[in-house]
Amino acid sequence: MAREAADLGSIPVLIIEDEEASAKLIASTLETHGYETRIAASAEEAMAAMTPSPPRAIVLDLVLPRLSGLVLAEQLKQDPATRDIPIIATSLFSAEDAAHLAREAGCADYVRKPIDPESFARLLRDHLERLK
Repeated sequence: MAREAADLGSIPVLIIEDEEASAKLIASTLETHGYETRIAASAEEAMAAMTPSPPRAIVLDLVLPRLSGLVLAEQLKQDPATRDIPIIATSLFSAEDAAHLAREAGCADYVRKPIDPESFARLLRDHLERLK
């Protein structure tokens, strides 16, 4: 795991999650694997966190206050500045339905909560390596 973290450098990941405990678990998991994390509790906070430099990856809860994660994903994929950022959607919803909706909105993948820390970190790494 130490070699894996060293290979990643400090890749910025934005976690968009309104439940503090979930956000902290995801951040802790990713930081253990060498990622640099930022947390936004709403779509509005997420949009503000995109500047001055957008993250290399986004972890997005599909259920957010005011603006849903699906709508936010669609907006991010329409913006030339953020369209190539891989988005990993998360939710408590059943995997099949939520995964379909997430992919339609432009998300690269879907993970049902609660996440498995090790497989989640591998999944994110795999999506980032595809961009190289």
